[in-house]
Amino acid sequence: MRKKVKVEITDDDGTTYSFALQGSITQNKVLRMMELIDLLGEPDHKQRHQATLDNTTTYGRILKLILGSYQAKEFSSADIARDYEDKHGIQIPLSTVSTYLARLSDKKVLTRQKFGNSWVYRVAHVSSDQLAT
Repeated sequence: MRKKVKVEITDDDGTTYSFALQGSITQNKVLRMMELIDLLGEPDHKQRHQATLDNTTTYGRILKLILGSYQAKEFSSADIARDYEDKHGIQIPLSTVSTYLARLSDKKVLTRQKFGNSWVYRVAHVSSDQLAT
């Protein structure tokens, strides 16, 4: 018997989103699906500001880790993934961390520079409004 996990979410506008995982399902695959759902979400401005302070979201945890431990030094996505796993006891795919760091760089929260075949990040001087968008 094939296993199947299906998640349906309806937003405030009445739009329903369906996500399905079928076949060989592992906890890691379900977590990846939930990360995708988290990445696709577009909360309003007030909710985004709360998410930066929310230690229950992956984004909030990563941002707190960066602002708490990496204010004055350079870091890579591998550094963040390692520290995230150490602090929270949850494995996080490197691709997820890289996506969040790239988005934070696009929002000018982080600066990034190519170093060999990878990126090196540094916290930019930002206002609280930048963190919320």
